[in-house]
Amino acid sequence: MTSELPDLSAFLNPHLCANTEQKVDVVIMPRTKDAALACSGCIIVQISDWKRHKATCRSPFLKDTWQPAWFTQGRVPSFIGDGTHCAMFGATKYLWGNMPALDILQIKQNEGTADAVTRNFNLLFAASGDLRNVIKTISGLPAGYKGDCVAVINDKGFVIAARNAITLLLALHLDPETADVCGKIDAKPSDSFQAKTFDFHGRKLRLVLQKEQWIQLPKFCQRSQNMTTDEAQMVRRRIMLAPERIDFRHRGLLHLPKSVRQGETHFRYTGVFLPYGCSTHAFNVANPTLFSSKGWALNDSSNPRGSWLHAEYMADAPAAKGDEFGAIFFHVRKLLIKFCKRIRDSNVSFHLFSMDARKLSAYVGAMKFDRIEISNICDSEFIGLQASLEAFSGLLKPKSQNATATLLMLFINAATHMNRALNPEGGKNENKYHPRLVFRSTIYGMFINWDKYFDIYLDSKRVCTLAASHGLQAKLKHTIVQPWPMRIRVGATKQEFDVACANMATGYERYMEFENLD
Repeated sequence: MTSELPDLSAFLNPHLCANTEQKVDVVIMPRTKDAALACSGCIIVQISDWKRHKATCRSPFLKDTWQPAWFTQGRVPSFIGDGTHCAMFGATKYLWGNMPALDILQIKQNEGTADAVTRNFNLLFAASGDLRNVIKTISGLPAGYKGDCVAVINDKGFVIAARNAITLLLALHLDPETADVCGKIDAKPSDSFQAKTFDFHGRKLRLVLQKEQWIQLPKFCQRSQNMTTDEAQMVRRRIMLAPERIDFRHRGLLHLPKSVRQGETHFRYTGVFLPYGCSTHAFNVANPTLFSSKGWALNDSSNPRGSWLHAEYMADAPAAKGDEFGAIFFHVRKLLIKFCKRIRDSNVSFHLFSMDARKLSAYVGAMKFDRIEISNICDSEFIGLQASLEAFSGLLKPKSQNATATLLMLFINAATHMNRALNPEGGKNENKYHPRLVFRSTIYGMFINWDKYFDIYLDSKRVCTLAASHGLQAKLKHTIVQPWPMRIRVGATKQEFDVACANMATGYERYMEFENLD
């Protein structure tokens, strides 16, 4: 059974022009030709109609003289004080990653390229968040890959797992199913896990969900009957453009180059991730995975810009080099197309779960993994270091099967928590309200010697002894990602410093790679 595919040109090949609307027989239509040159004034858009573009080009956010509202109005910013106004607006769902996408295989630095085309790989993304690491890793498999690659993907948050399932089903070109999974499990207990394997000409997606989750899954594919597009946009803007949060938004804009400042503001207004000058005319249906029964599912600091590495996405920038959102759009589009081709041409299968990561071992059978990536659930706010070692050490392939098998952990809060514990007064900052001083206070952490505090943290956890008790040891030399990938390097240029300041990371994110002892 097949279905007619919609016209995807507006999504995959948007027209790069500031003249996003033109009248054709009295009907407003998106412009169908790309402009050849970028505007020399703002460098964020390709233009062919100055009359329409000049309002954007003269935006105050694009001026070097721009200052935040609290400063121009001569008042105390709302983020200064007792903290009563510091709570984020919106829900607490984290659907977009806050660290750049990783290829967790890095075959060249690990297994090597000699037999990479035929080698089999088992990959575990135990707390995946979105699919960015999966997509980048699978896309990084060598051209003509003939081995078997199994990617096990889990996230405890069902909304995230549902989005991942929908994305993979689309990538595998799912046709409407004649058999209804929900009908088959009607008599099962509501909290029981039920599995369904979808087979697409040999490419398999095994989805393991609780009965209630199976019932909820179709709702993420249905347009809400209770909310019009205009109503959904109003609900979203109430969070992303809340007047109560203007000082927080403007504090964030202090870190950004003026072109990115304008792009950030534009994205908050439209909610559509496209190159800056593109028409949003065709994007007239609210994404059901981004809205909950309570409204907009994300908090007001959510931004997909933090999911990708600046140096990589800027290599895919359009002619308007100041349009970072456009650069990310083309970078992600290229990766997605490569990912779809790789899973079409290779024997790649997926197993999706939505459960506490510590329970995964009971559902993966005797499978052992070449890479295990657990994000930052090793932080103390989640399951912690000891529980992470207990849960995943036994799932790593022994060295006799793969000498470079690696368990990858990300510590986002460990170093800074240790710093606060040892320096309880150090977090107090009596800065005044001038934007330059606020800016300096927010980047202060980028210059702290976090190595010292992270080493103290590791000593407090007796990490060497603890890892050894589970048959593991910390790798002396990382082969997947640098220990401190987001810190400013010694001798950084002014451009590198500006990029680091504009990045959504903090600089104290620390990766650890573990390997088997034997």
